Amino acid sequence: MEISNTGTALRVAQARSKISGSQLARDFGVHPQQVMRWRNGNDMKVSLAIKFAHYFEITLGEFVGLGENHG
Repeated sequence: MEISNTGTALRVAQARSKISGSQLARDFGVHPQQVMRWRNGNDMKVSLAIKFAHYFEITLGEFVGLGENHG
């Protein structure tokens, strides 16, 4: 299952938390280009969205709402 507007949600969560793409890449153990793909994408697997919600210390519903309210 995938969730829509996740790129927007990720961008908003990053901005609110003042976490750079390179910091996010380090924390998730991925290349910075992967972070850019996540930020520019529209769909994300629920399991990854849950990880982001946990990382930003918000609920999954709040994370998804960031994309819906700013998209």
